[in-house]
Amino acid sequence: MRLTLLDGFRGFFLLFMMIAHMNGEFHAVLGQYNHHMLGFVEDAQGFVFISGFVVALVYTKLMDRKGVAGMRTGVLKRIRTIYTYQALMIAGFAIAALALASQGFEPDVLRQYVEEPAAFTLASLLLVTGSMHMGILALYIWLMLLTPLALLAFDRGYAKWWALASAAAWLLAQSGLPDAAQLPVEAALADAGAGINIGIYFNVFGWQVIYFLGLWLGFLFARDRLDTSWMHGRAARIGFWAALAGVAAFALFDRALNLGWLEQDTRRWIWDTLDRGNMDPVYLANFALDLFVISWLVIAGPASGNRVLAAIGNGIAWVFTRRPLVFLGQHSLQVFAAHVVIVCVAMWLMQDRDIPALWDNVALLASIVPLYAVAWLHARKVAGRKAPQRAPVAGAAPVAARG
Repeated sequence: MRLTLLDGFRGFFLLFMMIAHMNGEFHAVLGQYNHHMLGFVEDAQGFVFISGFVVALVYTKLMDRKGVAGMRTGVLKRIRTIYTYQALMIAGFAIAALALASQGFEPDVLRQYVEEPAAFTLASLLLVTGSMHMGILALYIWLMLLTPLALLAFDRGYAKWWALASAAAWLLAQSGLPDAAQLPVEAALADAGAGINIGIYFNVFGWQVIYFLGLWLGFLFARDRLDTSWMHGRAARIGFWAALAGVAAFALFDRALNLGWLEQDTRRWIWDTLDRGNMDPVYLANFALDLFVISWLVIAGPASGNRVLAAIGNGIAWVFTRRPLVFLGQHSLQVFAAHVVIVCVAMWLMQDRDIPALWDNVALLASIVPLYAVAWLHARKVAGRKAPQRAPVAGAAPVAARG
């Protein structure tokens, strides 16, 4: 059930990532009311954390069966698969952008492919820049490259040192030095006649802290060392109420910024200060509180003796183990890639256009359907690939008839 729950959460994050990105174009009423209104934790944070957990679970088991070399080979194969999807999207966007521009249609979302086709496409393939909404896969690949070293450090008992390095990297991101280092590179490229931006939006130094937290917990889970019994204690229960208060405070802060409860100059200053791309302390703190609250409700809530908390905990487990969410999560790479393509097409079609409110909502809901179509097609492909392995050898006796 726990692994199904993880896939359900991942499917939920993919679904609402799609809704949030599509609603940037359609502004549908149905797309406005969701968990994005309740703080500074969005789907990308959850997706990266769950991905780290699942990666550790898969490749720690592989390391236990085939050793460090086998684990490393498995991770590199997965990186190759992810990079193939990224590269195909980049090539497809470059070709589409140039083809559309030649016919007088220049999509804003792909403008950099038109303005600097060679430089921007090459830099995107090198994972040092990218068009809108393509940053997560690039981030994921960079972090996957470090995964064998991290799992080896965990296995050898150096998790504390890895945690210190991760914290130092996050602090480096907050210093602004990685962003500042991009400026001379961009200036040199501009002088060479290739004026492109460097960076994938998600600062690897900042966002790695969430991924490696998930990786560490997944490693413990894979080794049957993830002890959650402490969550049933009194201290954890007090911590839950404190964390819940923090979640509520962040939700109110979010509403104050978005609904104009603060004066305009103050709001502008706060938005200029917050930096989601660097995993600003506000975003990291809100994520940590949300993670603890949800974890406590699922793990300790049902046995807490509080009927309301038990119902909420059981309700979370029920919702996130429903087949529609789990199915998306089981095919996350394919669904994410489809979401990027669909959103970019929608941004091009809606460029300088507006449609009635009813059709905004219809278009938003309709955009979800292709995600399930892609997941279904990939599921059929996987099943077809496995079918020959399950087929009985000609002339062999039926399994039930043997020994």
